[in-house]
Amino acid sequence: MINKAVVKKIHGISPVWIVPIVALAIAIWIAVQARIEKGTEIQITFAQASDIIAGQTLIKLKNVEVGKVKSLRLSPDLKSVVVTAELDSSVSSHLSENTRFWVVTPRISTAGVSNLGTLISGVYILMDPGEKGRRRTKFEGLNESPAFESDEPGTQYVLQAEELGRLQIGSPIYFRQIRVGEITGYNLSKNSEAVDVHIFIRAPHDEIVTERSRFWNVSGFGVSVNASGIKARMESLVSLINGGIAFDNAADYEKSKQADPTHRFYLHPDRESVLEGQFDIEYFYVLKFSGSLRGLSVGAPVEFRGIKVGEVVDIKLANSDNTDKNLYVYISMEPQRLEPNTSPSREEVDEKMDGMIKQGLRGQMKVASLITGSRFIDLAFFDDNSDAALIRGKNYSEIPTITDDSIDLITKQVSEVLTKVNAIPIDQIGNDLAGSMASLNKILSTLEKENTAGKVDGAVANLEQTLQAANQALQQMADTMKTVDQAIAPDSELKYELNDMLKSVGDAAKSLELFMNELNRHPNSLISGAKKDE
Repeated sequence: MINKAVVKKIHGISPVWIVPIVALAIAIWIAVQARIEKGTEIQITFAQASDIIAGQTLIKLKNVEVGKVKSLRLSPDLKSVVVTAELDSSVSSHLSENTRFWVVTPRISTAGVSNLGTLISGVYILMDPGEKGRRRTKFEGLNESPAFESDEPGTQYVLQAEELGRLQIGSPIYFRQIRVGEITGYNLSKNSEAVDVHIFIRAPHDEIVTERSRFWNVSGFGVSVNASGIKARMESLVSLINGGIAFDNAADYEKSKQADPTHRFYLHPDRESVLEGQFDIEYFYVLKFSGSLRGLSVGAPVEFRGIKVGEVVDIKLANSDNTDKNLYVYISMEPQRLEPNTSPSREEVDEKMDGMIKQGLRGQMKVASLITGSRFIDLAFFDDNSDAALIRGKNYSEIPTITDDSIDLITKQVSEVLTKVNAIPIDQIGNDLAGSMASLNKILSTLEKENTAGKVDGAVANLEQTLQAANQALQQMADTMKTVDQAIAPDSELKYELNDMLKSVGDAAKSLELFMNELNRHPNSLISGAKKDE
């Protein structure tokens, strides 16, 4: 019996296709993994190559290698260099429109020497991921390293300045002479009437910046000469060369809150103008004087009881006739200096000034410095019985003045001193002095001619020899006296012998005395001899 094959239709995928499908899936997975591990190709445009080498120059983030330069080519317009690099997949997802790249090279600046390691390892490209944004693979490289990286804690602010001056990117920011930040950039404002200076204050110093903070330029070395004398200022050697900005907080009895990054500050040209900038209201007045205004200049202070309340803004000569008070001095008054928390109107200030004038307020010109001869305007109360009042005007009002007698007194005293100096017979004193010098010269010439100096030297030499001989004689006498002292000492041999000799002489004298007595009694004993005693 012949068996017949039975054909059955199989529904689904045949097991035969499992192997090719698995192989295809593995191939796809390998391709995807290779693509993922390959990373992302980016393009960075730099102004110049800066020693960048294809296949060698690395891209780093936090000093860790995250990519490598693949190739370099010039841009179509030949004005820049396009660097093609490959980034690791670990950082590719962080690419955005805020990502920055710059070349790290050895750098010598006023702040010091940095990046010397690149002299051995070669230059490299540094990456700053920045904040999140739209994905991007083509970038414009920075010409210089930024003052700070995006993840560095701190706050950015914008200062509005009338001019840039010596400020530049990297110039320091000081708070009480402590460096707390840098300038990160600058550009013209939208209306081109000012310069916007971008700064970065590092944490935790950014907490110091409040809405009442005041910034001023400390670039270079400043010298000012005014009625108060001569003042010099310099923040640091770096700011002298590289420019710089300083800031401080205005006195605030109610603590101000920290300034947010959108808050804009005005950059004052110097510290003095910071104080001036606190007052935004000023009104003008005129004072009329006679005589001379020598020493008074535009900018001279106007003071009230020692407090500056304004300054001189203009000086004019009304006419050339010999008339009284034809010298006009225009001043600006800042009423907020006397009442800081008010904003008075022109009418209110004039009304108050009128009341003070009726109480004796007058303006007078005083000497600020006898050395420089500078003057200033002083507003003070005087016992003036005249019925003076404020003369109101449309643009400015007139304050009555009084003559300062101290100026004339000082001038008179100086004149008297000069008169006394002129009365000194300087010519006669000079002639007498010249005659005395001639006589002295003649005496010295005579002494030199007679060899007086040589003779004096000889006499001095002879005197020295005589003193030397006398010194020797005194030394010999001292030796002799010493010998005599030794000879007559109590225990000396000479004294013993002298005592024995004197004793013998005494015994002989006694015997002689007995002999003479016997001879006196018996004169004939010399012939017949003496009789023996029984």
